[in-house]
Amino acid sequence: MSRTAINNRTTNKVTISNSMTSRGSVFAGRLTRIAVASLAAVGLLATVSACGLGGDNSGSGTGASASGTVNIGVIYPKTGQYAEYGKMFEQGFDLAVAKVNKDGGVGGRKLGLKYYDTQSDAKQDAAVAPKLAADKSIIAVVGDYASPASSAASPIFQQAGLVHYGFNNSAPTFTDTGDHVWTPQIGQDVYQKTNADIVAKHAKKVSVVYIENDWGKQAYEFFKEQASKNGTQIVYQSSYLPDSTDLSPILIPARDAKPDAVVDIGYGPDGALVLNTLRDKLGYTGPYFGGQETSEFLNLAGKNAQGTIITGSFSATGTKDAKAQRFVSDFKTKYGKNPGNFEVTAYQAIIDLAHAANTTEPTRQGIQKALQTVKDFPLYQGKGGTFRFNQTTRRADNIEPILLIVKNGQFVQYEG
Repeated sequence: MSRTAINNRTTNKVTISNSMTSRGSVFAGRLTRIAVASLAAVGLLATVSACGLGGDNSGSGTGASASGTVNIGVIYPKTGQYAEYGKMFEQGFDLAVAKVNKDGGVGGRKLGLKYYDTQSDAKQDAAVAPKLAADKSIIAVVGDYASPASSAASPIFQQAGLVHYGFNNSAPTFTDTGDHVWTPQIGQDVYQKTNADIVAKHAKKVSVVYIENDWGKQAYEFFKEQASKNGTQIVYQSSYLPDSTDLSPILIPARDAKPDAVVDIGYGPDGALVLNTLRDKLGYTGPYFGGQETSEFLNLAGKNAQGTIITGSFSATGTKDAKAQRFVSDFKTKYGKNPGNFEVTAYQAIIDLAHAANTTEPTRQGIQKALQTVKDFPLYQGKGGTFRFNQTTRRADNIEPILLIVKNGQFVQYEG
């Protein structure tokens, strides 16, 4: 390991609070330190705008700047450790914009994107947010990949009256910043209930490892809560640092606890590291629940990925929704492969906002009004159809997770 993993069985360090209130407070406290500096920058927005900084997308994408173009700002990891996700997002975004413009644009005007590479780092999100807020051509912002990074930018967008559409942000606290912060992403409270329920069908005793960040700790608490309700015993648990390279010290006791299954709550690369360590180094052959639906996970895990089960929101091969099937066909034509969960959520984010702009008007005020009133946003995830927003939580009301399993080197919908 690059740093010592945290194991509450072998150290005295407390990694996570059992109190839901404390957990939310820790998450909010960390973000507040970033947000305070960010809000100070909001006071400079008028000056920034006068200097023309708002129109600069730092060469980080194909942002449209032609007169009359309506833009959506994008904060995402084009580079850095999460660049794999940025690539998938960009494919979904660009395909959606092409569709919107082919269908007439927004309010008869061309829709464009202004990309900002943040590496999904909270400090970079906070630093770049004033540029987007000052750019009057931007009617909404989508992103970032990680909820903590996104939340560092939200106070600035809230202050500017600019909708922050965190399409990938599943942390239940993400929308707490204010009424201009929205997400159609399924929350980890819902994801982890589904995860714990499928685990319970395969195991009575489990070892659980999870990524040591705010998202991972929140997700683990939700899993643990539902596992307890299901009567599933967690015989071992440990967190690990995001940049870990050797997880043997925490996975040896995970194996030796003789679980019926091992559960990893993390991202794709670390999910593959956990799985490969268990299979190749430690001889574990039991069920595994973890990883993400990315090419990176499948490539890293190789044959070890066979039979892995995860929670997701979309299956390119399993969807029965007509518009989702058209999306799959269009995506495959353009990129030569099927889209996954991350591509479809990015695609849907742009379609959602274009639908909002065309239902009301392509302005910041129009987007906010539509999110508050429109009840038929086109839904590509889950079972398809349409969705609307819960006005209290500002999350989608009726998107449900699905289960995916790896068969023959690809994720397909799990029907067991």
